[in-house]
Amino acid sequence: MGGVGTTAGAAPTGTAVLVMALLVTVTSSSLALTMAYLFRSGYPYQSTVLAAQQLVCTGFGVVAMQLMPEERAKLRISRSNYLTMLLPFTIVLSAKLFLQNKAVQYVSPAFYAMTGQLLPVGVTIAGFLTGSQRFKWSTVCAAAVVSVGGMLIKAGQMELSPFGFILTMSSLGLDVVRLLLMQYLLQPLKLTGIGMMLLSAPQQCILFCVNGVFTDVGAIARRMQLTEDEGGFGPEFLPIVATVCALAVGVVLFNLFFVKMTSAIISAICTPFKDLCTIIMSDLFVDPRTETPRAMAGFGLACTASFVYNVHDIYARRKEKEREEEEKKPLLEEEGRAGGRGGGDADAEGGAGDDAAGERGEGDWTYTDAYKVGFTCCGAGVVVYSAALCWQLHHL
Repeated sequence: MGGVGTTAGAAPTGTAVLVMALLVTVTSSSLALTMAYLFRSGYPYQSTVLAAQQLVCTGFGVVAMQLMPEERAKLRISRSNYLTMLLPFTIVLSAKLFLQNKAVQYVSPAFYAMTGQLLPVGVTIAGFLTGSQRFKWSTVCAAAVVSVGGMLIKAGQMELSPFGFILTMSSLGLDVVRLLLMQYLLQPLKLTGIGMMLLSAPQQCILFCVNGVFTDVGAIARRMQLTEDEGGFGPEFLPIVATVCALAVGVVLFNLFFVKMTSAIISAICTPFKDLCTIIMSDLFVDPRTETPRAMAGFGLACTASFVYNVHDIYARRKEKEREEEEKKPLLEEEGRAGGRGGGDADAEGGAGDDAAGERGEGDWTYTDAYKVGFTCCGAGVVVYSAALCWQLHHL
């Protein structure tokens, strides 16, 4: 018998965890800043870039499913949950991404990252209102301190576009709804990150393609008729878009590895460090500026409160789980003695139950259905977008 804390696989080393944390931080910040640079420097074709991004993510999800049989086995969702939970999640996520990238055209990416510290406040309020989170005074106190930090961040901005601020707060509001829907999809439905990406990315692809027909295609067609000297697309455009798509896949991949090596809670605790990296890189390279002491004090206060609360929550949950296991021990021992007397029948019933659980339930969608829907959505989106672009080019 192994010692305490021994797992079936080798535990990751501290160096490996640190390297993966750095990769998550750098890729996440680089993606946010590359998108901000793209949309702030003459390429404001958000829907087109986001559609290409989701198309690449769909392809990555298909390849990942082929290489990881355990992921294929976990991808199972009923048709009703697909329509009532996953589809709203995709719509909210798509709207959030669109507003986020629109917001950084009017506000600094650093300011957007700092206001992201208000997200726990919104999640806490929404959790209390929906009943998905138990009321705890420690949660309320942490949310209150984070709110004070958020007000200092806002007060520390000397020049701030009102429209950009509205877009920023609207994006954060949608992010709260996204997190609540994602919690349901990942926990009760037990979908994995790769599974959610394969189910959601094709839907986002067709949504952004259709939106791009109305918002991007006309401007792109006119620009394609111009030379580089006249303001047309330069040779750097495609490499930048390719970099954005590669970073999007890298963010998903590194986050999955990091969560697998540690936990989702540890990943959440690292969020302030990703935001800090985004702020520093934004102020140096994207929107050169010096943050006011009041804004940085607010950011530091919000980060500290969030970090301390998450650490406290980890230990509280761990103690609660240990207490529940201690309370269940006598019952488990009784069940074990009863199972020993009727082991043959129990094993037979258990085997039948496992076989039944392994079969595909009526109305369930598996990875083969995800492939079909994914190819249909991506194909339809590309066809619609391409047809609209060709029509615009023909009539110019």
